[in-house]
This record gives sequence, structure tokens and C-alpha cells, in this order.
Amino acid sequence: MNRYFSIFALLVCLPLCPLYAAAQTPNADANSNGSMALSPARFELEMKPGTETTVVINLDYRAPEGAKKEPTRIVATLNDWSLTRDGRVEFFRANYQPNSASPWLIYTPGEAAVMPGSMHQIRVTIAVPANATPGDHLAALIIEQRPENLKTEPNLRQMIIRYRMATVFYIKVPGLTKRGSFENLYAESTPDGIVVTPTLKNEGNSLVRPVSSVKVVNAEGSIVAEMADFESIPVLGGTELSRPVLLNQALAPGNYTVKYKVDFQDGSRATEGVTDLVVKPATRIAALGTVPAQKP
Repeated sequence: MNRYFSIFALLVCLPLCPLYAAAQTPNADANSNGSMALSPARFELEMKPGTETTVVINLDYRAPEGAKKEPTRIVATLNDWSLTRDGRVEFFRANYQPNSASPWLIYTPGEAAVMPGSMHQIRVTIAVPANATPGDHLAALIIEQRPENLKTEPNLRQMIIRYRMATVFYIKVPGLTKRGSFENLYAESTPDGIVVTPTLKNEGNSLVRPVSSVKVVNAEGSIVAEMADFESIPVLGGTELSRPVLLNQALAPGNYTVKYKVDFQDGSRATEGVTDLVVKPATRIAALGTVPAQKP
């Protein structure tokens, strides 16, 4: 009986991810393995209504070492995209989101055979309509590998690696506003460490990239855990972000204060949220056993 095992590797090159994504799988079909990368992974373009520009996306395909160099077919499609409240990337069909830039993008080629070891270019022309509204308009160009025909051989197990990558676009139409606000702060002690969850809001029409820092202070006022300035993922215009931050440190039982400072980089002053954290002693559960019956 022929048995085929297909694994589809979703390698999405987004602002939060490395520009180079590769998969290497032992015992895989050599012609289906290797690596692919897109660069750049992100375009942020400020464009006035009625203007047009063209950019180039570079696709680098590399065959696995020792494999026969044969072309692989790739196909490009447009999607809308957004971020969920907890910071996950979501994709939608083109022109689905109200702030979609997908109808503004024309790309070529839409499908091509890519040889390993050579750089393949995809040209994308962005034409902003004259009636475009101010704010960020988003789109993603998805590049994925066409599946090859499976070779039917008796008792063969195959692992097919397929790549699906994206370059995302922020088309910024002037009249941009950025209004970040700190809505809530929650902290808890877990077996993995201290989990701090801020809720950040952006009431503007253009993304903000907050720079944050966290401190945990004990009852005596000493800092017992902290995380220096770090840039979180963007808060898109008109959205909220509530993404946990982990401080990998155990605390002794007691009362603490958590301070989360954030600079939205929107022209306003940095703001700080404060919340209490109570770490309780670990509860020990006695083992239950059976008591031998006494002889009369």
C-alpha cells in the first residue's frame, strides 16, 4: 500500500519574523526540500492620493545540498491582513478588510519557475486612487510553492515541504493620526515566571510601535525583576493589543508592585501603569494512602 505524508510548512515573513525562513527535513524528497526567503518582508510607503510607485520583492530559492538543481514553480496572490487582540497575524481574502490596499496593487509575474541559486524578482506597482482616505491601508503579497506530482512507488513514504511566505504592505495616505493609550494592566505569578499583560489602544488611523519596560518591586521598594526597553509588536490604527510579557524569574511569597511603562512614540509623553501582585506560598498536597486493617 502506498503511503504519502505531506507536511505544509507555513513560513510567514512578517515584521515580527526573520527575513529568512528555511526548512530542512530529514528523509524528505530532495526535490521538495531546501529553503526560500523573501526580502524585504515589509514595505511602509507614505503615498498621496493619485500617486503611483513600483517596488521589487526578491525571492531567494536554494535547493538542498547535493540535490539536483531543478526549477520549482511559485505562485503569487494578494491577501488582506490584520492583527488579533492578542497579537496574532490573520489573513483574509483580498479587498475584505475596510482598510484594504489590495485593489491598489498590481504584481508581475503571478506565476513562474524559479531556479535554485538565482534571485527571482517580483515587481509590485502601487497606485493610490485619488479618493483614498487618510490612514494606513494594508495588503500582503503571498508567495507559495506549487505542489509537485507525487511519484507512486510501492511502500514509499514522502514528506512534502511547501513554503508559504508573505511580504506585507502598509500604504500610508497623509492625514495620519496616532493616539496611543494605556487601558489596563494585569500581572500574575505562574510556574514559568511572572506574566504581565498590558492592554494598549490606538485610536488613531496609523500604527504605533510602543517601546515598553517592566519592573517588579518588592514591599521594601527594591527591584526584584525587570525587562529593559523593548519594542512590542505594532498596535494598528483603531485596534487594541493585549499581549502577555513573560519575566522568567521566580519570586518568593509576598506582596509586590508591577510597573509597566510605555512610550507610544506618537508625540505624547510616556505613561505608566501600576498593579499589585501577590505571590502565595506553594500548597503541598499530602499523598493519600490506605491504612492496613488491624487484626481483631
